[in-house]
Amino acid sequence: MKRESANVPTQSITAINKTVMALILITAVSSFAISAQADTSRVHQYFNQVDTQNHQGNYSVISQVGNNNQVNVKQSYSAAYQTGNFSHIRQYGNENNASIAQTGGRNIGVILQAGNYHTANVSQSGSQQELSTYVSQTGTRSDIHVSQSGSGYRNIGIEQQAFSGYTRPVTVETY
Repeated sequence: MKRESANVPTQSITAINKTVMALILITAVSSFAISAQADTSRVHQYFNQVDTQNHQGNYSVISQVGNNNQVNVKQSYSAAYQTGNFSHIRQYGNENNASIAQTGGRNIGVILQAGNYHTANVSQSGSQQELSTYVSQTGTRSDIHVSQSGSGYRNIGIEQQAFSGYTRPVTVETY
């Protein structure tokens, strides 16, 4: 008995495989999107004058992965000689809350949250000098509040690791 092979083009099998894989991927993504709860991000940026030649302005980058994360960013500068503010918030986990409020120019605020139930608040003011704050939270349930004001060149860096559950809140204020 002689066996004959069917002449099925391999291109059509590859196309069918790709179509099936695409349908599986679409189903998986849509079922995840239905079960995931939305994160909230709110950004307010104000200025009096725009320097279109030097492209000075306020910039904010927000990245959220998880459920029920909240972000609130308010940035403003008002003088032509001031450079805008920069903020970056990255949340990886669930139920995290971060806020940055910056007035004046040349402020930099960064909040990185990995884990669940973190709270971080940064409030900066300024003059012609740079104020910068870096906050990193990992684990579960850490609470950090930072406030700065005044004549610049201040740099605050806080890293809190809360792997055993709860940590004591951290509050830093300078004027």
